[in-house]
Amino acid sequence: MKRSIRQYLDELQNEHNASVHTITAYGTDLDQFYSVLASYLGIPLAPEALTPSAIIHYVDWLRAQGYRPATVSRKLAAARSYLEFLSGQGLMDVSRFRELLKGPALGRTQPRTLSKQELDRLLLAPRKHISPGAIRDAAILSLLYETGLRATDVVRLRVIDVDLDKARIRRPPDRTQWLVIPESIALLQKYLSDGRPHFARNVVENVLFLNQRGQGLSRQGLWLVVKRWAAASELEGSLSPHTLRHSRASHMLEEGNSRREVQTLLGLSSPNAVRIHRRRFKNDDER
Repeated sequence: MKRSIRQYLDELQNEHNASVHTITAYGTDLDQFYSVLASYLGIPLAPEALTPSAIIHYVDWLRAQGYRPATVSRKLAAARSYLEFLSGQGLMDVSRFRELLKGPALGRTQPRTLSKQELDRLLLAPRKHISPGAIRDAAILSLLYETGLRATDVVRLRVIDVDLDKARIRRPPDRTQWLVIPESIALLQKYLSDGRPHFARNVVENVLFLNQRGQGLSRQGLWLVVKRWAAASELEGSLSPHTLRHSRASHMLEEGNSRREVQTLLGLSSPNAVRIHRRRFKNDDER
C-alpha cells in the first residue's frame, strides 16, 4: 500500500501539476492514514484489505486527536482522493467508503475583498520606502493583484519569465501563457536593477523573488510580505496573497468584465469557478 501511495503522489505531480506544498501535505496525511490503518489491521497492509470498519476506526481516531474540523476535512479529503485513485486502478471499490469519508460540516466563509481605497493603501505602502526589501515587496504586491497569480506560482517565477521590453511575464507552472503587466513592469524593473542584486548570493540563482539569504522566497515568506504591509497600512482583518487574487477577480466583475475574461486571467479551468467572486461582489453591493 505504501508503494501505491507513492504512485498516487507521482500522479498528482506529473498528471495534475499539483504544487510541492499540496504533494507534501497529501503525503503527510496519507502516511498518517497508512500508519493508523496498519496498526488496526496489521501489516503488510494491502488496498484490498481495507474494510468499512477500518475506515470508521480512522475517522474516529482523527476526531479523538482534537483536530479542528477543517483539518479533519483535509485529511479525509486526502484519503478519499487516494482511494478514488486505487479504485481507478481496479484495486478496490471506493463506493463502499465514500460516505464514511465525508468530512464534518464547515461554515463557508467568504474570502476577504479589498475595496479600491484599501488596495491603494496596501500597494502604496512599500513604495514610500527605498530599502531593497521594500522595492521587492512593492513589485510583489503589484504583481499579485495585477495578475491574480496564486502564491505558489509567484514564488515559482524566474528572472527569465519577465519580458521587460513587452511588459509581460510567463505564467507558471507550464509557462505557456503570457500575462501583460503594464502596471507592475516599472516596479519589476526597479526591483531587478536596485533590489534583487542586494539579495543575490549566487549568480546562477534564477528565481525572481529572493529572500535575505539569497534563496527563493517561500510561500510563507510571501504571506509575511502581505501581512507586513497590511499591518503598515492599518488594514483590518486577515490578509493573504489570495486576498489580492480574489480582490482582482471581484474588481474585474465590478468593472463589467465577463466571467470568461476573469477565468482567463486567473487561469481557472472553467468560468463557473468565478461564481464565488460574483456572489461576493453582489453581496457587497447589497449592503
